[in-house]
Amino acid sequence: MSAAMLPVFCLNYSKEIMIMIKKSHYREGERAEGRTCAEGWLPPGMRLRTVAAAVLCLSSFPSMAQQVSQDSEKNVFTLGTVQVYGKSQTAAEEAEAVVERDTLEMLEKKDVGTALKLIPGVSYNSPGGGRYESSVYVRGYDLKAVPIYMDGIPVYIPYDGYSDLGRFTTADVSSIQVAKGYSSVLYGHNTQGGVINIVSLRPRSELDLNATLGTATGNVTEFSTNVGTLQDKWYLQAGISHFERRYTKLAENFVGTDARGNDVDSDRYDYKTRDRRGSIRIGYIPNATDEYVLSYAKQSAVKMPGSGGNDRVVPTVWEWPSWDRETVSFVSNTRFWNDQFYVKPRVYYDKFQNTMDYWQGRPNGSHYDDKAFGASLEVGTEIIRNHQLKAMISFKDEEHRSFDTSLANGATLPGSDQKVQQEFLSLALEDTWTINDHWEAQIGAIYTKRKSDANDIGPVTQDLLDRYPAAGSKLSPSIDTFDPQLAIFYKPSDAHTFRASVAKKTRFPSFKESYSNYAAGPTTRCPGGATGCTPGTEVGALTLQNPGMKPEQSMHYELGYVGHPLPGMRLEGSVFYSRSKNTFQRSDYDFDTYPGFAVRQYENISGITERKGVDLGLQYSASPRLLLGVNYAYLHMRNKEDRDLKFTSRPSHLGMVYAQWRTTNWLTVIPEVEYRSSSYYDSKGENENPGYAVTNLRFSITPPAWKHVSINVGAENLFNRDYRGYNATYSSPGRVVYANLRIDYH
Repeated sequence: MSAAMLPVFCLNYSKEIMIMIKKSHYREGERAEGRTCAEGWLPPGMRLRTVAAAVLCLSSFPSMAQQVSQDSEKNVFTLGTVQVYGKSQTAAEEAEAVVERDTLEMLEKKDVGTALKLIPGVSYNSPGGGRYESSVYVRGYDLKAVPIYMDGIPVYIPYDGYSDLGRFTTADVSSIQVAKGYSSVLYGHNTQGGVINIVSLRPRSELDLNATLGTATGNVTEFSTNVGTLQDKWYLQAGISHFERRYTKLAENFVGTDARGNDVDSDRYDYKTRDRRGSIRIGYIPNATDEYVLSYAKQSAVKMPGSGGNDRVVPTVWEWPSWDRETVSFVSNTRFWNDQFYVKPRVYYDKFQNTMDYWQGRPNGSHYDDKAFGASLEVGTEIIRNHQLKAMISFKDEEHRSFDTSLANGATLPGSDQKVQQEFLSLALEDTWTINDHWEAQIGAIYTKRKSDANDIGPVTQDLLDRYPAAGSKLSPSIDTFDPQLAIFYKPSDAHTFRASVAKKTRFPSFKESYSNYAAGPTTRCPGGATGCTPGTEVGALTLQNPGMKPEQSMHYELGYVGHPLPGMRLEGSVFYSRSKNTFQRSDYDFDTYPGFAVRQYENISGITERKGVDLGLQYSASPRLLLGVNYAYLHMRNKEDRDLKFTSRPSHLGMVYAQWRTTNWLTVIPEVEYRSSSYYDSKGENENPGYAVTNLRFSITPPAWKHVSINVGAENLFNRDYRGYNATYSSPGRVVYANLRIDYH
């Protein structure tokens, strides 16, 4: 086979692997009989042929090194970053925390949630709860206040502002950028606690290829390939990925009752997750400064119990047979007038659809059909000496539709179809002023106006509406906010940058917080002391909309440093203080406002919430063969008016230590230890989740004859530590052993 034909062969074979994987999936409800195709295993012969062909593809690439030019540029899709197209990176851009692709691969972070553990000040929560979602807190702010962007496009779910970070794999990620507290106003609205921006790959050369084929405990199948070409006037980037885990090994055997009500004695979660993603991007680059890019991406996920039988633990009675997202976007950058001006338009359409089935005890399924259309126009100039001036106008239209269907026949249940819509219009201004060789300042402000429409939400019960017509109000007033911010940077030399910043940030209430409207009971008991019902009797339990809430606001103050105090060392650190007011929280049941009913709503709680702490991150090349990394974060949260109120699942101390030790020219050893202190389990502070430390270990082999190939094996939770939270029914995930082949050729 010629070298020119090899990429075509490998791509075609990648497709065959995907077909074989698809055929190997077990069918719903089919009992497993050993390691068969029905349980999701490839037959031994097929596995041998698959690995052998993969090795052939991987090992053959070094022979092509003489035929393809190399490009030292990083594979970062720069139009997907929120940055100024100036002559050099500004101090404000340097202040953002970044996880590069090399680090993601070195520490085997397979999804964005686990990757964010590498950022000081970010705490990660493993998948759990009825929704079996993973999440993070950034300096104590949850994902509703720290929106997720992909290449500068917001991809959080419009309904509640969340996103399951386990569904975002890192197969085609070049870097993850995190702004904590202070963030550029060009990100737009709702960035109350910061921003997480996932940046995709961009080709580096005429042939840029990376691929991974692997497996792990839990009958994991991992496959991904990204192929790109960079030509004189254009480039093309395409990728596909598949990651499936058919069960999760527990840290120790669980004996008890699972979510199905079955008595089990097992060391496995029988809960399957599968994530697939495909993307393609074509870019036109007519000159050294301009770029025009059209992108399309689709991801599909499944979360549901497998077919392991009644002897395995099923952790939740909810399942998602579909969790799908589709995004199309156009973004460009054009410079003109002797490169002193630029214009950067961005247009996107993002569609999110999912189906949630209650497969245990409730005969219906719930469906989301959310859409978002957005556009922005950013313009900038450097015509004024030492100033980079930017202005952006942006528009976003969000729509949430939900409906329930019968699992028996798929018909939409009467009265369950609801639709709400909201629009955001923002105007942002920002000036980066280079005062002299040592001082830089950035001042910005953003104005946002929100309009909302919820006419298609019906009454939670007609009985309530008949007795209390005011309970049916869906009027949502137009809300506008103005958020200014300022940052000062001092650079005594190129190796050190100090900063001080202050920023006002706002978050608008989500659809869920404004328009949750459903029967929550059906009944609950009237407590003693209530005036709207007779104590001891049963009354209807309802969750009612509250569209008139104020936006939640925060003030952030920060002192920070980033630099290179020693050769080969990078140190970043910050001390921060934040104050938040009008925080959203769902109330306890109110038995008095609507006599005869128990009603709860989301509301703005009184009082100021304070957050203060320290973030530290260090990476040090101690020698050509040894790299060391250390992260640490401290967080203290309190409500000033209610000192007894505790904030759950927010540890005071977080830490991580890792090393990359190249023992020989072909073997690298990578140990890693993650530490997390205890955290409160309930808001009264009566119970705590325990602290823990988890050890991971990885070996990477780079055969001298295959310089573009690495063979990686390792173990997560090496010592099989059970670090479950307080009152958690099941053990935490246990030891996971993995192995993969990876190629990176450009």
